[in-house]
Amino acid sequence: MTMVKILLPEGRLDITALNVSFADLPVASASAELVRGFGGDLDELGEWLREGFADGASWCRIGNTVHTVTEGDAEIRLVPRADDPNWHANYFRAGWGSIEGARIPREFRLQYARYVDRRHKARESCLQGKDLRAVAAKDGAAGVDKLVRSHRAQLAEWYDALDNLLDSAQTAPDLPEWATSVAKAELLDWHRTREYLTSAVLEYHHGDTGPRPETVFGNLCFHFTTGSVELAPDL
Repeated sequence: MTMVKILLPEGRLDITALNVSFADLPVASASAELVRGFGGDLDELGEWLREGFADGASWCRIGNTVHTVTEGDAEIRLVPRADDPNWHANYFRAGWGSIEGARIPREFRLQYARYVDRRHKARESCLQGKDLRAVAAKDGAAGVDKLVRSHRAQLAEWYDALDNLLDSAQTAPDLPEWATSVAKAELLDWHRTREYLTSAVLEYHHGDTGPRPETVFGNLCFHFTTGSVELAPDL
């Protein structure tokens, strides 16, 4: 097992020793998250990169990046570096071969990829009351306030990212079917994440409030630059 040793700026890790290349340019660095995904085993990561981006393998270009094509919820992506002629490898938190990714028209894949990058951090944030109590024990009320404000900002960023995606997809008075479908799925997730934040704050201040409901569907309406999207059950 080869363990990574060299930390580069921006949290990148040096993997030049693996001698992996794509389109005659070396894959010189990888994100710490990607390396952790392979248990720190660079030999395994290098083998996967060679196979995933080999001639004839299932990969695609999105803008100036290159993605593997999988049916899961994460792919490996090669990103060109602005400061040197090398590739950087990281995770892309969607799958072009999945149901979610397959419904995105090719001409909108770049816009959707930008949306995925913006939503990722907020999408993973589901605070619990115990999280706020742990922060309070360590950093007091100021720490709790900072954490809640951070998550609130992430939710706002996620919503703005979705607004930008829908705005870019607006080519007629009504949103295309694929964009409406994406919006409804994302808004259910956004609403669930927001509910976890508000429930965590309520529980932290006032104690257990009983079972948390699951978000299945609801008669909710969300407003965007291009119009509104309703989350109502199909009858």
